[in-house]
Amino acid sequence: MSIDRLRGMPIGKILSSRQHPPRRRLEESDVEDSSNNTDTESFIEIPPPSRSSGMSRRLTNSRNLILKWIICLSGIFVLLHFVPRHIDREYKYQPEVAILLWNDENVNGLDSNQCHCVITSNRNYTKLPIDAVVVNADRPYSMDGLDKVAHTPDYLVVYANLHPPHLDQNPINIHGESIFNYSMSYRWDSDLVWAEYYFSRLGRPSERVVNFTAPVISFMNRLPSKVSSRLRLNLRFKQYLAMYMQCKDMNASTKQGRYLMQMREHLELSYIDSCHTTNNCAPYKFMLIFESRRCPDYVHPHFYTALANFVVPVLIGGGNLSQLVPPGSYISDEDFHSPFELAQHLQMISSQPLLYEQFFWWHSKYAISYNKQPYCALCKQLRSSRRQRISVEFVQWWTVYQCPGSED
Repeated sequence: MSIDRLRGMPIGKILSSRQHPPRRRLEESDVEDSSNNTDTESFIEIPPPSRSSGMSRRLTNSRNLILKWIICLSGIFVLLHFVPRHIDREYKYQPEVAILLWNDENVNGLDSNQCHCVITSNRNYTKLPIDAVVVNADRPYSMDGLDKVAHTPDYLVVYANLHPPHLDQNPINIHGESIFNYSMSYRWDSDLVWAEYYFSRLGRPSERVVNFTAPVISFMNRLPSKVSSRLRLNLRFKQYLAMYMQCKDMNASTKQGRYLMQMREHLELSYIDSCHTTNNCAPYKFMLIFESRRCPDYVHPHFYTALANFVVPVLIGGGNLSQLVPPGSYISDEDFHSPFELAQHLQMISSQPLLYEQFFWWHSKYAISYNKQPYCALCKQLRSSRRQRISVEFVQWWTVYQCPGSED
């Protein structure tokens, strides 16, 4: 604006033009909008800041990488799901050893698998060569037909027995030789110690006890709660003094028979057929066990039956059990001069609950285990060593053992 022009203008007008700069020329659309919203306050909306194009590309690449990893992992899991997992396991534990039970039939007469060994009673078995032929000497047997069995060159002919043998089952022939070259017996000097029942560590059923500790006084406080409750319940259930089960070798003419008759003169004894029936043994405090022979390493099966039913065994006859069962868990007639003294001792213990309770101290450390797989140990032996033994060793093993009968 020229100076000449300003000279003719009022001061107020000049100041007004300086404070308010000239407005831009409105477009026709702006005029129309303003005319439609003359009474409404106008706001200018600020758009959000936009990311740079480089950052956007990096985020896209990261998302794609994560998506690819997810797809790959999903594919791997799907493949693993359809891959058969049992192939390696079956190959690893494929049975390679076969055991033939010569005179003892298998369950249902069918072949079974025990510790990854085939157990069969089929003498014509041909799927695998036989590694061991087990002869149960507790049953009658004949070795006729053994030469027809398809066996390995170093196979074992096993003499197996859970009970002392009878004289009519002598495994030594008239020439002082034997077809057997391996022993599997209750005897501790056997190639393999074999038993139907055995003592194990508490909580370790597979660990057989060889050396027992001394009796524990005040053991009740050390028992697990379940064991303690069961033991106390069974002890409270006792109502009768003593009973016995008939032995096939005992009659009125034997020493055991005469001993029983004298015991009856001083005690009221009950006779039962078996302890397998519910509560058949539980009401009794003592079980008389008669054994006519004094065989080393042998524990009468009634002994385990009594202990398993919370009954104190009273052994009459038999061998020395001091290293075979927990001390203080049974009573032996060897500690008394006569049946009368033994009868008095039983009555005295019966009248003192705390003294009777002490016979069960072994529950705080041991348990009775049942050999569910009797040929498992033999199977492991065959799998670890295929060495053939010689029959001369078996003959020596047989002849050195002394198992005298009791005097009549």
